[in-house]
Amino acid sequence: MMVCSSTLELVCANIYQDVGQSINPAIDYGQIEGAFVQGQGLFTIEETLWTRSGELATRGPGTYKIPGFSDIPQQFNVSMLRHDARGQPLTWKHLRTIQSSKGVGEPPLFLGSTVFFALREAVRSARIMNRCSEKGSGFTLDSPATAERLRMAVGDRLSKQAQVTAKEGETGFFVSVA
Repeated sequence: MMVCSSTLELVCANIYQDVGQSINPAIDYGQIEGAFVQGQGLFTIEETLWTRSGELATRGPGTYKIPGFSDIPQQFNVSMLRHDARGQPLTWKHLRTIQSSKGVGEPPLFLGSTVFFALREAVRSARIMNRCSEKGSGFTLDSPATAERLRMAVGDRLSKQAQVTAKEGETGFFVSVA
């Protein structure tokens, strides 16, 4: 990630998941990949904004950014757990589910948060480089880690000049939920 320009390019993602006895591996691979990219969007670009009167302002693709093709990792490796640590085939017969299957979409959705945490560490490094703090601490990066939030968290001369402090009595037009 280029922190100063807030450009994010996910080079590689590796997911190794226990899906139980897969009923249809092709569908499971698609669910895992799709959920990861959806989670990545949830934690990095999908910002919901509300008006002061309580109306949702980000209702569609014109106002609400979702992941696109360029957000997909360049190298995306997905594997399903088939053998134990000794190399023996696993059995899921103890599961009381349809054909020993498991839900596959939920775990990789949260794995998208790993992109957020990697971005936070990149910002921490940039803050150390910009001498904002000795260990890069002393900042909060709320999710979603949008380009604006990342840029302002860097703590360089430009982000300090761009910082806006509300005057007494001023309120923003939108309310952020984060």
